[in-house]
Amino acid sequence: MSGYLTIRDAAVEQIKAGILPLYPKMTIEAHPGLFTAESIKRDAQRTPAILTSLVKFTDGAQNSITFVSWVLYRASSADKLYDGALKIVSALIPVIRKVDFDLVIKDTNIESECLFSGTLDAMNITMWAVKWELVLKDHAVKDTEPFDEFEYFEGTMEVGTIEIDDHTNMED
Repeated sequence: MSGYLTIRDAAVEQIKAGILPLYPKMTIEAHPGLFTAESIKRDAQRTPAILTSLVKFTDGAQNSITFVSWVLYRASSADKLYDGALKIVSALIPVIRKVDFDLVIKDTNIESECLFSGTLDAMNITMWAVKWELVLKDHAVKDTEPFDEFEYFEGTMEVGTIEIDDHTNMED
C-alpha cells in the first residue's frame, strides 16, 4: 500500500465493512473534513453518516496518520437525537481498533467528542468527531500518487472592485 490517498480510502472501506452489517442504511465515505452550516445541511440529508477525513500525517521520528471520522445523525420524531449518534460512535470505535494495514505498528489514541452547537441543534442534527491515530512503521508510506502534469495556471482574483489576472506558464 502506498500513498496517503490510498490509505485513507482503505480506512473508509474497512469502516464500511465493519459498520454496514450493523447499520445497512449508513452513509460511509471519505470527506475533506471542512464543514460549513450549509455543507452540514447537505450532508444531513444523507444521515446517519460516517464521513472520514485524513487530517494529519507526520514523517519524522514517529510516523503517524491522524483521521477524524465525523458521525452525523439527524433524529426522526421517534429517535432521541443524542442517543442515536452515541450508539453509532459506540459501534465505530471497535471497528477503528480493528483497522488493519501492513504498514501500521499500532493504533494509539481514539478520542471522541460531541460537537454540540446551537446551529446544529436548530437543524436537529448532532455531530461527533472521532479522532484516531495510527503509528506507522518507519518510512511505511514510500510513494505518493502522481500529479497530473499541467502546462499553465490561469486565474482571476477580485479585491474590492479591482480584478487581477494571473497566468503562469510552467514551461517558462
